Amino acid sequence: MKMTRLFSRVAGVIVVTLVLCGCGGAPPSNPGAQAPEPTGPLTGSASQVPVPPDWPTEPSRPAESGQAALPVPTETPSHNPRPTCEGGPFGCRTYTSVSGRDGTGELEWLHSQPLVMSSVFINGTWTIGVKTPCNYLSVEVSVEGSLLVPGNTISTAMACLGPESGFESWTHGLFQESVGWELAGGSLVLTNKHGTVELTDSGPNRVL
Repeated sequence: MKMTRLFSRVAGVIVVTLVLCGCGGAPPSNPGAQAPEPTGPLTGSASQVPVPPDWPTEPSRPAESGQAALPVPTETPSHNPRPTCEGGPFGCRTYTSVSGRDGTGELEWLHSQPLVMSSVFINGTWTIGVKTPCNYLSVEVSVEGSLLVPGNTISTAMACLGPESGFESWTHGLFQESVGWELAGGSLVLTNKHGTVELTDSGPNRVL
């Protein structure tokens, strides 16, 4: 009698267990349903992921050592050639005034406090250097046959007292207009409406 009751209880437990397992199992498969997309990270390479065209790209980096640098301009900066006196109106000689005159008569100071002149080619232009009893003048000229046509004139800025200031002003006036020049042997003559200056060779050009 006892064995029959025990067998009945065990059989009941087994039935209950089977029922519970059938209710909690996996639902029957649906052949027409699509498989869910994976939610994990992509395992492909970055090149397989399409990138919208308006996304910003990595900014360019400056060239490092050993890499190609920016293009170098093909033009080289121009430079001034070394000054020369060859082929100039006064050659490579210096000339010192010995006499001169203007509308007032003889100018004695051109002998006692003479002008000293030379010519040099610099910055693409012939320049007449003139040492006056006061300041030093640099007169750009173009040589047109027997005429020296003056251009820009610059001078030092030393303050001079007495007649020396007037001698400098007279020299400035000489180069305010074209100057006729004649070089014969060791003598140089400059003349125009302002006046006439006679000079003589006094040695090599020492400006260069």
